[in-house]
Amino acid sequence: MAGDKVWDVIVVGGGPAGSIAAMYLKRAGRDVLLIDKAAFPRDKVCGDAQGRKLATVMKDLGIYEHYRKLPGRPIYGLRLSAPNGVQIDMDLVDRQHGTPGYIVRRKDLDHFLFSSAKAMQVPTREKVQVEDIAFEGGRVTALHCKDLASGKPLQLQAKLFIAADGADSLFAKKLGQKNPPDHFIVALRAYYKDVEGMGDLIEIHLLKGIVPGYFWIFPLPDKEANVGLGMVVKQKTERGVDLVAELKKAVAENPLFKERFAKAQLDGGIKAWNLPVASYRRVIHGENFLLVGDAASLIDPLSGEGVGTASISAKLAAQVAVQALDSGQVNKPFLGQYEKALWDEIGREIKVDYRIQKLGNRFPFLLDKLMSKAAKDPAFRKKFESLLPYTEGKGKIGTWRFVASLFF
Repeated sequence: MAGDKVWDVIVVGGGPAGSIAAMYLKRAGRDVLLIDKAAFPRDKVCGDAQGRKLATVMKDLGIYEHYRKLPGRPIYGLRLSAPNGVQIDMDLVDRQHGTPGYIVRRKDLDHFLFSSAKAMQVPTREKVQVEDIAFEGGRVTALHCKDLASGKPLQLQAKLFIAADGADSLFAKKLGQKNPPDHFIVALRAYYKDVEGMGDLIEIHLLKGIVPGYFWIFPLPDKEANVGLGMVVKQKTERGVDLVAELKKAVAENPLFKERFAKAQLDGGIKAWNLPVASYRRVIHGENFLLVGDAASLIDPLSGEGVGTASISAKLAAQVAVQALDSGQVNKPFLGQYEKALWDEIGREIKVDYRIQKLGNRFPFLLDKLMSKAAKDPAFRKKFESLLPYTEGKGKIGTWRFVASLFF
């Protein structure tokens, strides 16, 4: 079945990147269609942590105050531990005037953003799966889809396409884009009930055997927690690490956690997912298409956080799409402005985080040294805090030279 309508923009994927891009396009007066293969609400395996990058975008869209009312926990700081067990707590946001991060389940976050797009009168189609992409001369001419509700074929056309179809993006596959194992993270997520000792801090624990990957505890309301761990695929394979076994061992045996999880209960199963990281740059634009979010491989290589960079990419992609349509220049050279603007915005932070990740892999004992000094020396701790991506209003002030100065 072929559709006669030619949209200005079709956004494929209704997660954070897709819904945000659609909202910006609608606000600019564009005729945009947002499609997703799922029906919302739906689960999305994730650590569920969202920081100030997403908050900034939602404030710009006028939906931040509604987001704050979702079931979740505001986050004002970080608990960090080294492989030797040294642990420190750090306040990273001004509790009176700062913008906190939040732990909100992705099922709730994604449903909120998709619903916000619909509330802005963005036309949406759920349970529409893109099965093939038709190209002609490098341009996408149509999406060959299947309506999963009816089982009928559906053809969709647009002047420009934004691919927000996730880590397993069909657009990326059609372009031959695949991250090598040293630029891919595999992670596990589990929900636990009745976890003790949580407050308004996210917890990052650098455990022996998985560094520079990490084990996390992200607090949710009512003593629930998102618990997981992740590693670079290449390192996991080379070391033969069983991530499920490592997660279960951590909560049952590690002295930092075993008492806190003594009465905890696993709520549901342990789920895995892959995270394509931004240390590997994919092709993210073409003659009439742009890739955003996980489809563009924009996950931070150190923290594993992707929603923030996804929101930035969505905003920038929408802006460039509007300019291209307004000027009649929907072509690869013009759309290249999106890629430049994106890397101007996130490139420095990604570069530093990748270098820190590599350093942690080669010299894990230095993490013990850094944390032990930070635990004893308040002035050094402040210097260390300035490196962290969660610190409001700072950023990574010293880049690689400053990172090296912490250790030598």
